[in-house]
Amino acid sequence: MVTRPAAPNTKPTKAQIALFDSVKKQGTKTTCFFNNKGGVGKTTLVANLAAELALSFKAKVLVVDADPQCNLTQYVLAEELTDEIYSSENPNSIFSVIRPLSLGKGYESELPIIASPEFGFDIIIGDPRLALQEDLLAGDWRDAKGGGMRGIRTTFVFAELVKRAKELKYDFVFFDMGPSLGAINRAVLLAMDFFVVPMSIDVFSLWAIRNIGVTVTVWQKELETGCRLAEDPSEILELSPKGRIAFLGYVTQQHKERTGYDEEVSDDTGEPVKIKRRVRAYESIGATFPQKVNESLGTMFANPQMESHLGDIRHLGSLAPMSQSQHVPMISVKGTGSYTKLRKQARELYRGIAEKYLQNLDSNKS
Repeated sequence: MVTRPAAPNTKPTKAQIALFDSVKKQGTKTTCFFNNKGGVGKTTLVANLAAELALSFKAKVLVVDADPQCNLTQYVLAEELTDEIYSSENPNSIFSVIRPLSLGKGYESELPIIASPEFGFDIIIGDPRLALQEDLLAGDWRDAKGGGMRGIRTTFVFAELVKRAKELKYDFVFFDMGPSLGAINRAVLLAMDFFVVPMSIDVFSLWAIRNIGVTVTVWQKELETGCRLAEDPSEILELSPKGRIAFLGYVTQQHKERTGYDEEVSDDTGEPVKIKRRVRAYESIGATFPQKVNESLGTMFANPQMESHLGDIRHLGSLAPMSQSQHVPMISVKGTGSYTKLRKQARELYRGIAEKYLQNLDSNKS
């Protein structure tokens, strides 16, 4: 894996490095970023948080694009490379991981990993054909719940991927997922240590966390029943991911704004600064999030005492679309003028999310 240096004057503090080192000593941490509601900035969050850990903290990170829409792959790879890859009839991708199972050949022996130099991490690229495996995973789930080994093997296909990533000594494995509660996402969630929920400030996100809490709890119970009924318990111990997936936190996305400005005191300088006003209705909804998240996901918290709100991503003007068009993290966007200020805001934003993410991981250590 090739990593580029972080931008000047952006090195983590000694305390942040110590926190990262503490988490690193605990071994590979696997996290999926999931919301069954679309349009919440999930892919942008995954790419930029992974880049922050890789470029600034020098972490070894693998990102898996498990969304058949392949938005993350298109974001983090150069357009010429993406065109070259998908011009092939059978590109090495996430589909390559699951395809052998559908042919009765067992798990793929090697992971189809390529580097994303600009972002500093490795990636298993997405594939539209992954959607074709939804029926396989759904059908074998019925078998898994009854203890059938074929169904359990299929359900644990991403757990096997994670096992191989751990053998390769990755510090973090991130999964980007599509917005659904379908069979593909079930297989991903059941293979993870943790999940993070990106959320927009609206009532539909509140519905989404209710759906997630209920559905994931049912899936875990059904899989546990299947594992108890399994024909070969010894194989289950090899396949099954350690422990149960835990909720690590949520990130709120892009407040809407209204005309005019409010004045706040800068945390850095202590000086008054002007910020655009937010829509009060959205602030009212956002204020309910901590309680609603605790009600829906409280039993799944990685640590009951953790701060579940990892950060608030405000609108950064044209920085996000420019980041996507240049295929670089927000902190590396090329441009002068207003982009200088926007890059600084992005650095502070994702450094803050990375720090809280690491704190919640560290609070979960045994």
